[in-house]
Amino acid sequence: MIKNVPKEFEYQQYLREILIQSEPQIPLYIATEKDFEKSEGINYPYRSHFYAFGVLHESDCKLQIGIDTYHLKKKSLTMVGPGIVRNWLSNTWDMKNTTVFFKESFFKKPFHNNFLLDYKFFKVGANHVVQLTDDNYTTLNNLLGTLENFKADQGIARGILFSILEFINSIYLENLNKSPLSRSEEITRKFNDLLTRNYRTQKSVGFYADEMNLSAKHLSDVLKETVGKTVKQSIEALIVIESQSLLKQTAMDIKEIVYWLGFEDQSYFTKFFKKKTGLTPSDYRLTP
Repeated sequence: MIKNVPKEFEYQQYLREILIQSEPQIPLYIATEKDFEKSEGINYPYRSHFYAFGVLHESDCKLQIGIDTYHLKKKSLTMVGPGIVRNWLSNTWDMKNTTVFFKESFFKKPFHNNFLLDYKFFKVGANHVVQLTDDNYTTLNNLLGTLENFKADQGIARGILFSILEFINSIYLENLNKSPLSRSEEITRKFNDLLTRNYRTQKSVGFYADEMNLSAKHLSDVLKETVGKTVKQSIEALIVIESQSLLKQTAMDIKEIVYWLGFEDQSYFTKFFKKKTGLTPSDYRLTP
């Protein structure tokens, strides 16, 4: 029986530990590199329980979300919703950026409770990074400046943040319409969604190929082209990033994590994890 279910970085905890803020009760926070450089950042895969989007003002860093790896450049817009594990593969944490963090509870009437779920860019399997045009970059920066000016008045700030989200949504949809997904990209998105929902119980290549009515070879060839990994490598990559998050963010013991991830044999999981990371689960948990 699992005693400690996976817990996410709560908004208040993130403000205290990462942004070193003493006012965690505020449900909206606008951060810059000056906030991030106060701490050492996060050097392991982690999930959070809040919404975040940010603009990078200089190049470059690398971000892994699920099985996708993004190379962020100047004018990159990043959007991540709650519960999604991400891993900053390269980030000095002092690169110029403007990042907005907020909780769902920030929005009150007249906004309906779950309107944030309508934004595809916050969901698992989305394209979580978009490269902004010069005009969109300028407009978004102006909107963020307005939000900064009115952040103390939550009533006004809610309306401004909603407008920003609508602007981001228009950019996201415009990018989709301008460059419709190729057949390979459609397959990859579908596989990513299927994998995220089933990786704990289904780890065989055959399951995913059968569910998508494709041969295992064809599916692997497509993924190799789009994300640089075969089906087997993609399954293993997601298991590794999820297990790293559990080891660092929860008090679950190794047996509980093994059970949570759907493994029956702890020794097998330990060998698998060490092969992929160079460390045993216990050693990885103890690394700073």
